[in-house]
Amino acid sequence: MDPSDERRDTKRKQEYFDHLYNVADSAYGMPTRCPCGGRIIDEVRVKEEYDTRPGKRFFSCINYEADGLHYRQPWVIGVQEEMVRLRKRVEEADEMIKCVPILSKQIESLEAQVKRLTLLLDKLTGDVYNLTVQAAALEKSSQTVEVGSSEVPKPAAERRKWTTQEDIVLISAWLNTSKDLIVSNQQKLGSFWRRIEDYFNASAQLGGFPPREWSQCKQRWGRVNEQVCKFVGSYEAALKEQSSGQNENDVMKSAHDIFFNDYQAKFTLEHAWRELRYDQKWRSNSISRDGAKEKMKEAAETVPDSDEARPPGVKACKAAKRKKHGNEAAFDRLESILEKKQNLSKQKILDCLLSKNIASLSEAEIALKDKLVSEML
Repeated sequence: MDPSDERRDTKRKQEYFDHLYNVADSAYGMPTRCPCGGRIIDEVRVKEEYDTRPGKRFFSCINYEADGLHYRQPWVIGVQEEMVRLRKRVEEADEMIKCVPILSKQIESLEAQVKRLTLLLDKLTGDVYNLTVQAAALEKSSQTVEVGSSEVPKPAAERRKWTTQEDIVLISAWLNTSKDLIVSNQQKLGSFWRRIEDYFNASAQLGGFPPREWSQCKQRWGRVNEQVCKFVGSYEAALKEQSSGQNENDVMKSAHDIFFNDYQAKFTLEHAWRELRYDQKWRSNSISRDGAKEKMKEAAETVPDSDEARPPGVKACKAAKRKKHGNEAAFDRLESILEKKQNLSKQKILDCLLSKNIASLSEAEIALKDKLVSEML
């Protein structure tokens, strides 16, 4: 198509679209354009001979002629239609304003859901990372086993339950180690629990039992200490609620009921509580109302009097230990010097191993390094 013809055709289409818009605009409310394209004016009819209502107003085309092609609408009808249209718009706007609080609540709930989903995504990402690390470690460990090797990897050790006798020996080991007057509380975590491990495994009461590691003793003591401390509170509450005529068995039954109601679990370490009940940390402050003289006498003999002589302190025990003969003191000094030299030599070996690259170390050197690090800590 020729460009000039294309422009003329586009112009005719635009004029047709404008004509349709003007027709639709003039058909309702207060028009702005006549279908002929002329603007609308506010016309006031003048007085004529046949007109009985002079001054009537119209919305008329500026090019109005009585040929049926121009627009002329009474002013009252146009204003009325425009008011109906505006009233409808106001009602729609009012409905939208009423929906704003509901939308605000929905937005807040969506934001809370997004926050929860973000936290869940972070947690899942961490779990995926941990699983990836574990899978890489398992793959690496599986690659270290040769295909044609006759050595079969040892299965994981079966979990062994703690018996009542083991709990009693563990409690005795913890009490003896923690109440050492010379070392006192100046003990590192590893050395403290290794002393407990040595005491526990060397006990004659556990002759037929396999040895336990210090980490197992530490974990078991944490559970025993937690449960016994909780039961001490339950027993204290049972003593306060003890009525006349109730004996020790009734108090114990009530303490077990209180423990179950508070923690939704049964107390299964009564033997541990009986070993620790008269120690200062787990001692009950209330007094039983049991009238049996034998039990009161037994409790009086077992519980130490608060007015008894104080035990010697750490400095006094260390001073008493130093009061030895000259040969023994010299031997102790020599032993301490040798121990310091041995520690220095271990420190030099550890520094030498740490300065080397890990890939260049042999298995024996890696095991020696791990052993020295654990001893230093």
